[in-house]
Amino acid sequence: MIIIDIITSILQSIAFGYTINYCIDEEYKVSKVKLCLMILVFSIIGSFLFILMGYNSPISILITHILALCVVVGFYKKNIVCAITAHTMSYFIIQIYTIVFCSIIYEFINEMIIIGYINYIKICTIYVPEWIILFFYFKHIDKIKEVYRLIIMEKFYINFLIISFILDFITTFYMLSLGIESQLIRDIIYILFFLFFIAVIVYFWRINQKSKQIYELNKSLEIKNNELRKIKHDYGAQISYLYGLCLMERFDDLKKSLKDIINNNESTPTAVEISDNENSLLSLALKPAIDKGIHVIVEEKCDFKLVIMEEIELYRIISNIVNNAIRAMNGKGIIIAKTYEYSGNIIIKIENNGPKIEEKHLEDIFKSGFTTKDNNDKSHGFGLHIVKNLVESYKGKISVKSTDVSTQFKIVLPIK
Repeated sequence: MIIIDIITSILQSIAFGYTINYCIDEEYKVSKVKLCLMILVFSIIGSFLFILMGYNSPISILITHILALCVVVGFYKKNIVCAITAHTMSYFIIQIYTIVFCSIIYEFINEMIIIGYINYIKICTIYVPEWIILFFYFKHIDKIKEVYRLIIMEKFYINFLIISFILDFITTFYMLSLGIESQLIRDIIYILFFLFFIAVIVYFWRINQKSKQIYELNKSLEIKNNELRKIKHDYGAQISYLYGLCLMERFDDLKKSLKDIINNNESTPTAVEISDNENSLLSLALKPAIDKGIHVIVEEKCDFKLVIMEEIELYRIISNIVNNAIRAMNGKGIIIAKTYEYSGNIIIKIENNGPKIEEKHLEDIFKSGFTTKDNNDKSHGFGLHIVKNLVESYKGKISVKSTDVSTQFKIVLPIK
């Protein structure tokens, strides 16, 4: 039976490795040598871990999954999200099979058979069905790739990974119910499940926060659309009036009316702001973004009077970061600014969905004179350097992180 287990583990490892390399974009694929090496590492983890810890060990399921994900990250550093998604797809299929055939069908049949035939029943109810499933899996790998593309396109990968761990815990708790593990192993699994449950709650809480922001933004956009419809109606009346002036050849009045219309048009922002206090320092610093057509969401949950820093310097810090975001976003997108108290500090987060800052630039972004723009006259690249010095002069900290989704500046200032 050990040999059959090892063979099955190797087939599963081939499914994992081949799926990743088949689904992922051409530029991120690994060489055949690395692919074989990765499959070998998967096989070693799958075979020897089960032999070492026992075939019926619940903890081995979670450890194998986590170690496999670490291997994927190690081989696909340039595109971790897509690689883990492809791996999770194959793992998901195998986990569903495990729950159905190993935990349900086998246990049902096992109660009705003679002890001497257990190994034969295992082969017929566990291994043979898995080999058949793997055969059809490889035969229809194109369909797997279509599902993979859909998951990536819909950005469902985090949810998919969470579901795969939920399946792990279902299998784990089922095996625990058989009473084959020590109390220590049970406690470890319960702690892991508790930590996983907390992580899931936090993840979905963040999704809920984002959905609230989107709802508020849509509500404000609807109000703005109604305003624009009114302006459109007014313009219709104004154009009729201008046409009348033209027919009467009152050209001086026509020029004056046209000038008034142009001035009114330029003073009408198309972006919206969601804020509880539009006169707060944070809102005022974000006004230039609205004037440029960028939507703004402000969530203030602290009082800036609590920090030692002068208000004018705090405004200077925020406006510098906002102005950089405005230049990068080119008049479209959203800026989200948040403030709150945490552990004796005031936290300011300014996030935008503009272009990603390259990783090679993140380390230099606060250096004096650093800029990605043309800087022949040496007049650019000092704003963020000044910001960093100002923050640190008040014993604060500033950091930045950037992904394909958003760029976020985080400022931590101590309370008086």
